[in-house]
This record gives sequence, structure tokens and C-alpha cells, in this order.
Amino acid sequence: MEKNNIAKKDQGHSNKVQRNYVMIQVTLRILAFISTLSAALVMVTNEQHKVVLGLSWNARYTYSIALRFLVYANFVACAYSILSLPLLVTSASKKPFLLFFLDLVVTMLLMSASSAAAAIAYVGKRGEDRMGWMAVCTFVEKFCQKVGVLLVSSFTAFVVMFLITNTSAHHLRRSAVAAMISS
Repeated sequence: MEKNNIAKKDQGHSNKVQRNYVMIQVTLRILAFISTLSAALVMVTNEQHKVVLGLSWNARYTYSIALRFLVYANFVACAYSILSLPLLVTSASKKPFLLFFLDLVVTMLLMSASSAAAAIAYVGKRGEDRMGWMAVCTFVEKFCQKVGVLLVSSFTAFVVMFLITNTSAHHLRRSAVAAMISS
């Protein structure tokens, strides 16, 4: 009789943990969707034309491979964060490794793209005297300010995806321990 009561308590606790995990994951994935979509849209609409001393300066994200990489990475992460919601609900208890692995891949994609774009933004802002690269943000200030917004939003998305990956890893570990105990 006492074993049945303990088993019911454990089952109730397990359901509550699973429900909390799904709620946290859904909330974080919606935050990731918002931050990646806003980052990508800010950059896609960012363009500045300026004439300085008779020279025309054009600034677009398409002129930099690192900025293009970041925009594409944000669109991929945006799509993944929404498309993973049904996978989360249906397979959170059945295949936690798949979700963890995909979360990890998207997190690393955002980290690498954000870091590459940050390096290019730094050179655009400060220049690199030893290489003979001049700072261009003095000519296209508005464009550079929006790149800053893009970077803040992208690094925010990376942090959110990192939290998602950590909660997925924790859930995966709990699932593995539960499977070992039950067998």
C-alpha cells in the first residue's frame, strides 16, 4: 500500500517537472523567436547612402559576408525556435537527445555568426591602422548604429538559446537517470 502511495507521489512530481520544463522551453523559444526576428529585420532594412567630398558611400549588410552570415543565422534560428515548438511538445519525453542536439547546433550557429559580425563591426567603428583599413562608421553613422542594435539583439538571442540548450541538457540528464532507475 505504501509503495503505491510513493509511486503516485513520484508520478505526480514527474508530471509537474515535465510541465514546468515545457513551459520554460516554450517561453524561452518565443523569446528567441522575437530577438532573432527583430535582429534580422533590423539588418535587412538597414541601408545608408551618403556623399562625402564628392564620393558616394553606400552601406548595406549585403556588402559584408559576416553581416550576411548573421542575418541568415538569425533567420535560421528564428524558424527553428518556432518549428521546434511542436517537436518539444510531442517528443520532450520520447526523444530528448534530438531536441538537445538541435538546440546546441542553433546556439553555436548564433554564437559564431554574432562573433564574426562583432569583429567586422569593431573594424568598421575603429579601423585597423596596421592593415590600412580605415573606420567607416564616421561616414555612415546611422548604418553602424543599426548594426549595433543587430549585435545586441543577436547576442541576446544567443544567450536565450544557451539557456534553452542548458535546460534541454538538464532534461536529457534527468531522462537518462530516470531510464536507468526504471530498468
